[in-house]
Amino acid sequence: MRVIYPAALAAFMLKMAAGSVGAADDACALLTPEQVSAALGISVSAGTHISGPASCQWMGKGKWATLTITQPLNGKSALDRYNSGKASSLPGITKEPVTDVGDDAFYVYFSGTTRAGLGLVVKKGNASFEVRVYGLDVDKAKPVAKTLATDAAGKI
Repeated sequence: MRVIYPAALAAFMLKMAAGSVGAADDACALLTPEQVSAALGISVSAGTHISGPASCQWMGKGKWATLTITQPLNGKSALDRYNSGKASSLPGITKEPVTDVGDDAFYVYFSGTTRAGLGLVVKKGNASFEVRVYGLDVDKAKPVAKTLATDAAGKI
């Protein structure tokens, strides 16, 4: 006889209702090391979680990529947080719209520096995520981030 605990069942039902069961829960499952290696042009390690299953990094010599699945926070859904990020304007931050990735997307980076990498924030259905590429100039990082984001969006 199997016992189903009410709290576990409720958590599962909430995840099902939100449409976030499966690969969309695990950032490392959205990209393979082969995909990241091909995009960066170097060999990278297997993806490792950064602070939990919603964030992952793939490390190579002098270049690396991260993927972070946007989580609800302080009563804001992933889409609320995506929309807030897209609408915000902070000094020194550059945002550019991107086409052909998910339902909507934009690049985000610090103007005049590559120290924090280049991010590509994507909305797909009810989900949002960010791919961030490090170790490349902005112009070279954009197509890398777009390739990785397109691959990841295909699994959400």
